[in-house]
Amino acid sequence: MTIAALVAATPLRMGATGDAVKQVQLALKSVGYDLKGTGWFGPATDTAVETFQKRAGLNVDGEVGPLTGAALDAAMTGKAPAPAPAAEISRPLWLEAGIKLIGTKEGAGSKDNPVIIDWAKDEGGDIAAEYTHDSIPWCALFANHILTRVGLKGTKTLWALDFAGKWPSVKLAGPAVGAFAPMKRTGGGHITVVVGKDQHGNVMGLGGNQSDAVNIEPFAASRLNQGFWWPKDVPPPPASQIGFSHLPVVLSNGRVSTNEA
Repeated sequence: MTIAALVAATPLRMGATGDAVKQVQLALKSVGYDLKGTGWFGPATDTAVETFQKRAGLNVDGEVGPLTGAALDAAMTGKAPAPAPAAEISRPLWLEAGIKLIGTKEGAGSKDNPVIIDWAKDEGGDIAAEYTHDSIPWCALFANHILTRVGLKGTKTLWALDFAGKWPSVKLAGPAVGAFAPMKRTGGGHITVVVGKDQHGNVMGLGGNQSDAVNIEPFAASRLNQGFWWPKDVPPPPASQIGFSHLPVVLSNGRVSTNEA
């Protein structure tokens, strides 16, 4: 049965369970999204569905109805091209989740952005207890949040340098799209997620608290000396995708990041 037929009577959305959800997950996996057929429509599936919809030119609502189902069927059978270049589909789901948050900023003056505060509440534990205002450095909060968003474990702390192996992760031989790249800065550390390289020889990193916002900024490759780390429960990228020379080019103005506190 096609995906479109499976969801014709009952569209699927976050929280749904059952074999129809499993079939959607396996369909998304077949066209390049890192999902398992769990049968539960959780945050990772929601991120994959919204990313697929955006690239396919559909209404981005996270719901798998007849139109999204038909687009999936077409992509699987080769009757329509995959909705994005292969290089883009290879972006891991936590990176996709983070990209959707670009533009999130700290509150003005003494005000807090409730969105950022809610990330801390969702993390719970020490992060929820310690993170009470968005004036507190929140790069590690953002990194943990995007991992949690797709069902993976992070450091569960606000210390950026804990991403240097103090979480369920493996160290890669070099940079790769989606790798977590902790680094030192004056007064502490910073954590960014590798997106690519720019035309000036910098690594492009997606992070929170970069100039007080979520954005993609250039980082001098020499700063990224704490290793490149990958979630242990996700297959690492192949060797052909690891290393500075293999990163995709993301254009920038060349002004490297300097404000991460």
